Amino acid sequence: LDGCILSTFIEKTNLENIASTLPENFNVTLSSSNSFSAHRRTIPLEQYLEETLASEILPSQLSNETWYLFGETYSEDWQKMLSDFCLPPCQTCTKELSALAFGIGSKGSGVQWHTHSTGFSQSIHGKKHWVLYPPEKRPMYDPDYTSRYWMEEVYTKLPPDKKPFECTLHQGEMIYFPDKWHHATINLDTYTVFVSTFTTEHGF
Repeated sequence: LDGCILSTFIEKTNLENIASTLPENFNVTLSSSNSFSAHRRTIPLEQYLEETLASEILPSQLSNETWYLFGETYSEDWQKMLSDFCLPPCQTCTKELSALAFGIGSKGSGVQWHTHSTGFSQSIHGKKHWVLYPPEKRPMYDPDYTSRYWMEEVYTKLPPDKKPFECTLHQGEMIYFPDKWHHATINLDTYTVFVSTFTTEHGF
């Protein structure tokens, strides 16, 4: 793809370079990490990085009280920063037919169970664990508890035939999430960076 230089994107989004990749005193809009991403908070990027690296999200914390950078990355500055990202290999994975969402999370952070349209997600730095159910198998969960709480308190008690599909993405690996599939995520490293590509692909 034109402008696709993944090694450049990996380098400019590492912890040492991410702040200088964006304008000085750049603000980011955070959302709560519950199922609805209901609340918003705007702070400087460097403050978010300091808070993120200093804290691990624990199962006892409520997801509607923990903050997460993801999904509010559509401004001109964000689009310029994302210009080196390599889009996934699908028919509608073009700049005109897909939307990119950039994210940074700390260890233990993630988003509780939710659904949305189809797309791909790639781990750029760190590891990210995914759990998924098909549309007809809605999991039982409290939307205001963290996905880590669900994994440690609910998942561990499920019989084998009730457990979700799951995988861990390592740096450079990508997952395809089908339309309307229930899924939740957990970041496994202190500095976890990822990009999701939302597309109009269906039928896989």
